[in-house]
Amino acid sequence: MSSLVARWLALPPNLRGILWVGLSGIMFALLNVFTLIPAQHLNSYVMAFMRYLAGTLLLLPLIVRLGTHRTFHSYRKSLHVARGVIHACGMFLWFAALPLISLAELTALGFTGPIFVTIGAALFLGEDVRLRRWAAVLVGFGGAMIIIRPGFAEIGWGAVCVLISTPIFSASNLISKSLARTDSAETIVAWQHCVIVVCAAPVAFWFWQTPSWIDLVWFLGAGLAGTLGHICQQRGYQIADITLLQPIGFLSLIWNTLLGFFLFTQQPDIWTFVGAAVIFGSAMYISHREAVRRAQIKSAASQPAP
Repeated sequence: MSSLVARWLALPPNLRGILWVGLSGIMFALLNVFTLIPAQHLNSYVMAFMRYLAGTLLLLPLIVRLGTHRTFHSYRKSLHVARGVIHACGMFLWFAALPLISLAELTALGFTGPIFVTIGAALFLGEDVRLRRWAAVLVGFGGAMIIIRPGFAEIGWGAVCVLISTPIFSASNLISKSLARTDSAETIVAWQHCVIVVCAAPVAFWFWQTPSWIDLVWFLGAGLAGTLGHICQQRGYQIADITLLQPIGFLSLIWNTLLGFFLFTQQPDIWTFVGAAVIFGSAMYISHREAVRRAQIKSAASQPAP
């Protein structure tokens, strides 16, 4: 066992980050599968609450082992709370979309995340976004339009909910990347679960629908897959650049498409893959420009003062 750990630690940090994020994509695909069945008959607010309640219960052994002080200790508690509230809003929309759209379309539309990150950086952070990156944003938006095809196919509420939830999740991911510089993956995930449970509980109880015993089994599976997915993702964020990890997320289209086809006979049309390819190209370019920009800033900072 120790030799395996030593070999793992001997790998370059960027490669370990890629493997962690790749594994998180598989976990999140399983999360979608485990929640798709109860999503057919349960309210989205109840779904979000039950998924994170199950995840929190599964985190209890880890919290007990580490101790509550060590698990929740952070100098940035307000940022943890803000991220949990933001993520909860995205989760409500995501679960509302789940029974209304195929897993492949759900994943492909979620790839618009880097586009919204770029828009947010320009509008709220004052970042200098030039013509080429704006062109990539427009191309990525065009990819989303290829998938939903307004004017040629009816735009369902599922696609609308995903497109609204994506910038919300993008904001949550940016905050988690910032938190990963100072806090452990376990601390970030524990705060996320607890805050979302507290936020979702009042709304879920207002729209309460009692889950069946079978639903509870699905939620436990979802809680396990989702919790492991977030821990793997945070570990990847801690050791590798987020711009390097961004393209790895596109592998989730493969996992979700295969699971949707074999388990639920979902057959996305060719336009889903065409649109996903366009969005992928756009996001890759945005990630490349971000990496170049950071390299230029780092190089300028290393130059001696005149």
